[in-house]
Amino acid sequence: MVKNNIPKLAILTALSSAVYYLETLVPFPIPLPGARWGFSNFAILYSLNYDEILINGLYIAIFKSILGSLLSGKFLSPTFFMGLIGSLVATFVMYLIVKSKKFGIIGISEFGAIFNNLSQLIFGWLFIVKSVGIFWYLPQMLIFGTFSAIANAVIVKSVFRSVKN
Repeated sequence: MVKNNIPKLAILTALSSAVYYLETLVPFPIPLPGARWGFSNFAILYSLNYDEILINGLYIAIFKSILGSLLSGKFLSPTFFMGLIGSLVATFVMYLIVKSKKFGIIGISEFGAIFNNLSQLIFGWLFIVKSVGIFWYLPQMLIFGTFSAIANAVIVKSVFRSVKN
């Protein structure tokens, strides 16, 4: 992590944590315990596209998950671990795609959403529910994840335009 990135990472983490908490207050349309909209991932997407430094995205993923879950009272719950694993896997995948230079920001965000959802369900299947029945939620998660990914990409594009001006 470059020293002058610390204030930017702190701001992105704080914003992402606040959005994480606010997401817990807005009802999610499918009956999935702990499900959130995924808008807090905009900060990770922004950081990876702006800096292309993996560790910065991982810092944001870890600390927004910790702070957001502390604020919402879900720290160390099963949904906390599922969300943390999903964020870490999505961050790594998005980093690889950013480095490949083969996709635009919407594509990068979509891959992040897909791998976030898949890794959460795999973690839930292996360590929490221990039933493949959890994968019945995958189609619904992918549909809602697609919309969240597009929204995150639009937010990041808007911020990029604002920063350039």
